[in-house]
Amino acid sequence: MPCTRHIIVCEGESEWAYLQRLQSFLEEQQIADGAFEPALRFIVPERVIVKTGTFGKLKTRYNQIRKENRRTSIQIWADFDLYHRNDKHCGDHYAHKTAGIPNFLFSYHNFEDFFALHSDGDRFDAWRRFGARGHFTTPLHSDGYLPEIESIFPDYTKGGLPADFISWDSLRNLKRNKCHQPRPNPQNRQGLGCFADFLIGEIERAYPGALD
Repeated sequence: MPCTRHIIVCEGESEWAYLQRLQSFLEEQQIADGAFEPALRFIVPERVIVKTGTFGKLKTRYNQIRKENRRTSIQIWADFDLYHRNDKHCGDHYAHKTAGIPNFLFSYHNFEDFFALHSDGDRFDAWRRFGARGHFTTPLHSDGYLPEIESIFPDYTKGGLPADFISWDSLRNLKRNKCHQPRPNPQNRQGLGCFADFLIGEIERAYPGALD
């Protein structure tokens, strides 16, 4: 199977750190006979980090990287909270994006919620209870949710991840738990992708049976 490559324009350092951990994990896997590289590769130079989730900045960075990489798949990974709340009219701008901009792949509602999907047992249950108190319906700002996240997941630090965070077990948790993501869409926005769905689909295509 030929290698599938993706460049991911991402909102912040947490997403970038995750992609780096993921790529390191994939490179540890056995390469198929006759292949020269992993079946799946995420290309994440530091310039893919936008350091904001606003629509205009993500669109501009995407267009810059597209000019340099005409033949590679380029995706945009962002948090949905800005678009749910329509902060800085992000949701409105997204609703009127031009045909040349792909549907964004969102974390619902933010990276910390995506992080939680990799867990199981009491910690995952605690995250669901926290979200059910209102965050899942109306996403909080970081000062509202980070203290709770850091209490539930004491090994989590914003912008960084535990060295062993990515494993087949944590990715299986992600596959199983992604159905529990908050999905309210108050403005009925169309063309909303999901990074967890995209990632699991790509891994299952590249590594059949690994997540069973």
